[in-house]
Amino acid sequence: MNELNNINEQIVVQHNDLIKAVAEMDRMPLKLFEIIVGSYDDRKRENTVRIKKQVIYTLLDVKASNRATRLRNTIRDLHRHATFHFEHTEDDGTVTEHSIAPIQEFTWNSARDYVEVVFAPALLPYISLLQNNFTKYKLTDVAGLNSKHAITLYKLLAMNYNQAQYYQNHPEKLRSQEQITKYANPIFSVKDLRHITSTEEKYKGRFSSFERIVLKAPIQEINSHTDFSITYEKLKHGRSITAIQFHIEKNNITASENSGGITQPENKNNPQQPVDQEVYKAAVANPITPLLATNKIISMLTVMQEQQLMINLANQVYPVYEDIATKYGDKALEQHLSYLGSHIGSDLKGDALVAYLKKAAKNRLAQLAKKAKTSQENQRGHRKIQEEMPEWSKRSEKDKMKKASPEEVAKLKERIANRKK
Repeated sequence: MNELNNINEQIVVQHNDLIKAVAEMDRMPLKLFEIIVGSYDDRKRENTVRIKKQVIYTLLDVKASNRATRLRNTIRDLHRHATFHFEHTEDDGTVTEHSIAPIQEFTWNSARDYVEVVFAPALLPYISLLQNNFTKYKLTDVAGLNSKHAITLYKLLAMNYNQAQYYQNHPEKLRSQEQITKYANPIFSVKDLRHITSTEEKYKGRFSSFERIVLKAPIQEINSHTDFSITYEKLKHGRSITAIQFHIEKNNITASENSGGITQPENKNNPQQPVDQEVYKAAVANPITPLLATNKIISMLTVMQEQQLMINLANQVYPVYEDIATKYGDKALEQHLSYLGSHIGSDLKGDALVAYLKKAAKNRLAQLAKKAKTSQENQRGHRKIQEEMPEWSKRSEKDKMKKASPEEVAKLKERIANRKK
């Protein structure tokens, strides 16, 4: 069972699609959702979290005598009405719409000092660091914001800032300085801002009303209660304000934050012997790594913290995986990893995990080789035997139908007569 500890150091991680989604919920349910996501630990492969009620009271700043009733009502509201809506552009250019109700079940007992929450399975890939497109931020930052628009803008701008920092510190990703600057100074159309803040039908008169409620007040909150320093300017097309450009800076940048959302703490397996960072980075960048995480064979937290483990996987296991993909296709590898993900035990760690994955991969490679050989033999066994046709069959239809001359008839009769002798 996951539990939320040390709230001052707690980090929330969400996929960028979820950050940009339209959250159909009010301020208190939205803050409660952030607290719940902050308690999730994908290393334990559980979709149930347990949170102390006092922690929630503190983060929501609920101090009244009826706080238990208020919390219970907020939980019910989140469970019954909260949804996230977003769109995803497929490789073929088509757009797929998603709508996720994040919470599957709540358990509340007035005699217990904690609340249990069960996440909906559809939500887990968006809070589990399964891909590169994720954003992290401090739970206490979100908890200190008092409006829904402030939370929404904070997450949106944190996403852009993290991307700028990540590409600034990873030149191998081939982003120009101009592209990095755009991440730190993003431009959003007013239409998009209205969409993500669910204000398409609100503040439709003078722009000043929209600016005061959706931009000015929330940004003042962000600047006052977080490490971000945000300014913005209005962009016009003719006389109309059509877009907003934000300028994002951050104070008190820690080493992990400077990595652009990817932490790389010291090697836990052997802190006295630092690992080769270039080899480690290559292991993290290998496309097999997110496949392992997607199938919950390892967590992305493991990827970030257990550097020697990643190097061992890259050196000992990944070559076998690459052999499978090269000889039998990417689908064969994906099917193997999917099977492992549904059968592997959560108790396998470190060298034991490497040994298990290596053995399983070699066994699967041998199975695929045997299957391919059997298939080839079966194809040979069923191959049709082609008899060579006589010379006359190769002639044209016209030649075949041509009447023999008297001389040719005489020669044929002579050959037949000679055979009878």
